[in-house]
Amino acid sequence: MDIRTLERMGVKESTQALNSLRLETVGSFLGIQLPVKGMARCPLPNHDDGTPSFEIRQEGRRWVCYACNLSGGAIDFVMAYHNTDFMTAKAWLMSKCGYAIRGNKRHPSGTRILGAKPRPQPTEKNVEIHESAPDSELYQELLRQSPLRKSGLEYLQSRGISNPTIDRFAIGQMPSTSVAHQLVREFGFARVKSSGLLTKNSTPNWYLSILPPDAVLFPYIEGGEITYFQSRGLVDTDKSNRWRNLNHRRMRIYNIDILTNPTVNRLAICEGVLDAISSAQMGCEAIGLIGASAPLSRQNMISLRGKHVEILLDWDNAGENRATALRKELSQFGVSATRRLAPRSGAKDVNDYLREGHTSL
Repeated sequence: MDIRTLERMGVKESTQALNSLRLETVGSFLGIQLPVKGMARCPLPNHDDGTPSFEIRQEGRRWVCYACNLSGGAIDFVMAYHNTDFMTAKAWLMSKCGYAIRGNKRHPSGTRILGAKPRPQPTEKNVEIHESAPDSELYQELLRQSPLRKSGLEYLQSRGISNPTIDRFAIGQMPSTSVAHQLVREFGFARVKSSGLLTKNSTPNWYLSILPPDAVLFPYIEGGEITYFQSRGLVDTDKSNRWRNLNHRRMRIYNIDILTNPTVNRLAICEGVLDAISSAQMGCEAIGLIGASAPLSRQNMISLRGKHVEILLDWDNAGENRATALRKELSQFGVSATRRLAPRSGAKDVNDYLREGHTSL
């Protein structure tokens, strides 16, 4: 894609140009490996694809997942992978190609437009300027109304999570669907929808929680405030919907405050909430990424300097590929990280290792 050509394009043309990217190129931006064409297991973070249901078509430029009922081009794939809106996904993809988007204006990254003030390089913060701040007050009220019940406790215990660990991470459980109505009455429809707690098609006259009833609820806490939620359904029959994220809210890093805790010298980077919790229970504090390719910001990586860092992403192809790339990224910021080898037992992730009865890492 020629940079000068993109510079002259309008919004519609630049969208078309980005959607002409091959999916294997987009996969390399995300740190995952996608086939050039044909069927594969779905790479989307919320889809545990037991049999191949993901297809790349039209010379590698279009994709469809028959199980997720999603399809599109490069921008649509980034939207689905990062669970974000169109403009944020487009901005992220443009930044990977050397461009930043702000409103309807465009310019090549690092180039000053005649008559315009210099603008910063496209960073993670720049790309996400369309998102409002997390509604911590509303999130706190949701958690207050969502105490863990017997079914949720039994699920967590079946995953090897102890009661003290459950209490430490303030894990709750979604109540009935009426909680959405209670929150709308208290905070108003617009505020609840903006918080990401409602489905995409919700209207003031009909709305539904994006987090299903009875699902175990994991709050993401930063600086003492809840900034995000993720839920895990208790029924395993629908694998594509077991994990739910907030609607059109930036995916965050779980347990991120541990990065700046001066008393923590050993820290693991895990894939997912349960692995981060499992690692902490086995004596190694950890952060959890939503999906193997979830990025760490510049500041995140700088915060890891001086710590003993272990990469505990899933022991599968995606996890191994991301671990290799992550070690290189961290080394650029003076962070030396160790990739832990897969256990001989055949455990595929940290939670599997905990459920085998191990008490330390």
